Amino acid sequence: MPTATFFRLPEEKRKRLIDACWGELTRARFTEVSINRIIAAAHIPRGSFYQYFEDKEDLIRYLLEDLRGHFITLLRNILMESKGDLFALPLMAYDRFISRQGDTDPMLSQFIKIIRLNEGMDMQSLMGGPMQFLPDPLWEAVDPAKLREPGREYADQLFHMTCAVLAFAIVETLQHPACVPQVRERIKLRTDLLRYGGAAEGYKEEAV
Repeated sequence: MPTATFFRLPEEKRKRLIDACWGELTRARFTEVSINRIIAAAHIPRGSFYQYFEDKEDLIRYLLEDLRGHFITLLRNILMESKGDLFALPLMAYDRFISRQGDTDPMLSQFIKIIRLNEGMDMQSLMGGPMQFLPDPLWEAVDPAKLREPGREYADQLFHMTCAVLAFAIVETLQHPACVPQVRERIKLRTDLLRYGGAAEGYKEEAV
């Protein structure tokens, strides 16, 4: 984590440094991130960087945690607005991340660039080890009464699937930015499949 000195920086200087760091992380793989390029873009002495962060890995962990915190806050707000309805998450999150014109949320754009640049890299280890897929702040905002089974493990599996619907919709939009209305309709259909299932009423699978 950054040092106390970093958090005492004037807001303009801290923003300039973080902007320079994000610029570097979205143009180079983690293994190729250059502190020299960061300090040149931020207009700070090299020694100052080490007053704020231990090393390059410390910086990367901080920015990834900031990114994760942004997404958790956004999804928690959606769950609060929808009164804890996990099934409402994909469409509401999509509308937060993607405008009707197909423009992408800046933080999501940064995340996508990082994923593309660092394909195959273990992000969990960079962020300090394994994490629950359904973080505590989101689980606390879920209304278990809206689920067929009220336990956290069940909610976690459902959260996996709603995130898959959202992620696939974002990929579709990145490939075809003009198709936002059609993608939204597909989100509604896929969410209905999660909510109600796809089998005909009374259907039972034959035993193999």
